[in-house]
Amino acid sequence: FVLLIPEKHAFRRLMVATVICCFYSVVLAVVRPYKRVEDDCLAVATSFVLLLFFLATNWTTIFLNIKERSGLDDAAAVLGFGKLDGVENVVNWMIILVAFALLIFLIGAIVAVRRVAMVPTIRLVSDRQQPELTLARGHTWHLFNSHIWSTGQDAAAVIKKQLQLLIPGIKIFLDVDDLKSIGALEEYISRSQVVLFFLSLGYFGSKNCEREVRASLDRQKPLVLVQE
Repeated sequence: FVLLIPEKHAFRRLMVATVICCFYSVVLAVVRPYKRVEDDCLAVATSFVLLLFFLATNWTTIFLNIKERSGLDDAAAVLGFGKLDGVENVVNWMIILVAFALLIFLIGAIVAVRRVAMVPTIRLVSDRQQPELTLARGHTWHLFNSHIWSTGQDAAAVIKKQLQLLIPGIKIFLDVDDLKSIGALEEYISRSQVVLFFLSLGYFGSKNCEREVRASLDRQKPLVLVQE
């Protein structure tokens, strides 16, 4: 995109690149697109370093343009240094600032990783990382929580809450949160990858629970049985 700007407008290129880099850094910090905390920290740090280099380049370009058009005195009055050595000093200070910023981000990443490690979550034995959750096409939830309202509602809510703490990002269907039409139970089952049956008192006497069981078997869904 930046390269579409004509080369004769080099300073405009730098300004546009600086604005884009600044916006990208903010988006990275807010969205946190990566699974690992350390990856997010590294992405923000490298983007911030690139932003610092753009700012240093802009500053140097402004100095050289002012010097070329108006003379050294005007450049010194505007930017505070009067010769190319001053520009080099600015670059040196920018390098020091970049190193300091990377150090701060490194410390922050270590603290964040240690904090995340202290949170009780389910992790893979192979790499000690949280499992990567995926949804097949046409699916909305990883798990459908099937239960009878009269005796299993509270326990089903606890199961959902605990699973969300142990497996961040998991999507679980629970009637009080997601049910829009009691006539669409079969559709909800179809859009779930796994079905959990919470077997409390009266479960097999419920017609709606029976519908959920039949729909799960007809669609050959993986099943999880939890007995009260």
